Amino acid sequence: MGFDRFELLELRQDDRVQTGVQTYHARDVSTRRPVQVHLFPDAERRETLALLARLAYLPEIERRRIIDRGMFRGRPYVVTDRLAGFANLRDWLERKTSPTVDEEFARLFEESAPPKIGDLSDTPESSAPASRPKASVPASILALVLGAGTALLLLGLLIALLAFRPHRL
Repeated sequence: MGFDRFELLELRQDDRVQTGVQTYHARDVSTRRPVQVHLFPDAERRETLALLARLAYLPEIERRRIIDRGMFRGRPYVVTDRLAGFANLRDWLERKTSPTVDEEFARLFEESAPPKIGDLSDTPESSAPASRPKASVPASILALVLGAGTALLLLGLLIALLAFRPHRL
C-alpha cells in the first residue's frame, strides 16, 4: 500500500489554521472506491500528533473506516471512507472517541515531564512559555510511578476519606 494508490480528485477542506489538515475527496485507483485522504502538514506538529494518537482510541467499528495511513514526502496521511456527517477528520475523531482518564491526567502534567535525552541544553529558562502552570514534583513522581489512572484513583480516594471522616466534638 502507499499514497500513490490514491488519486486525489478535489480539495474538500483546507484547515491549515487549526489542524493543518488538508482533506481531499479521492479514489482508490485499483478498486475505484471513493475515499478521503487527510494530509497533515508535518509529523512534529502538536496538533498532528494529538489527532494521530486519537486514532488508537476509535471503537473497532470506526477503526474499520481507516483504509490506509503512512508518510508521503515527510507528511503523515490517513485515508478513510468518506466521513459523511462530519465537518472534518478532527470532528470525526472528537465525536467518535473520548479521551481516557490517563490522557487527561497526562495533559495536566505534560509540562513537568523530564527532558528527553538530547534536549538538555544551556537554554535559559526564560525562553520557556510562562503561561502554563507547572505541576508539583510529588504529583509528577506519583504519576510516573503509579500510572496516571491509578494516581487519579488514589487522589479521589484520599479526598473522599478526608471529606467523610467522623468529626469529634
